This record gives sequence, structure tokens and C-alpha cells, in this order.
Amino acid sequence: MENTINQIKSAIGGISGVLVAAIGLLIVASVVFGQGASMNVIGNIKGLVDSFIGSGASLSSIVTLIIVLSVLNK
Repeated sequence: MENTINQIKSAIGGISGVLVAAIGLLIVASVVFGQGASMNVIGNIKGLVDSFIGSGASLSSIVTLIIVLSVLNK
């Protein structure tokens, strides 16, 4: 039973690692290609943060910047 739980935790950790790496790659692509990139990842993250904090809050831009930098540092 414990072995199964450890395998599930390992699989979830692996999937999380792949998703964080993909988000980092998409952020870099968004910065490099600008409007030519197919997705606006930074804008989507900002929109998500705005939905929690409230749109127009200057705090949301700072939180978005912190999230982007933390993803790129991993």
C-alpha cells in the first residue's frame, strides 16, 4: 500500500515538473516572440492573479512578476 502511494506521489511530482518546465518555456517564448507567440502566458497568469486580487490592482502585477521569476528560476 505504501509503495503504491509513493509511486503516485512520484508520478504527480514528475507531471508537475514537466508542467512547470513547459510554463517556463512558454514564458520565454512569449518574451522572445512578443505578440507573434500563439499564447500570452504572462497575460493569462496576470488574469488569474487579477481574479483573486481584483483587476486594476498594482499588487497583481507584482505578484505576477514574482510567479514568472520563480518559474524561470527553477
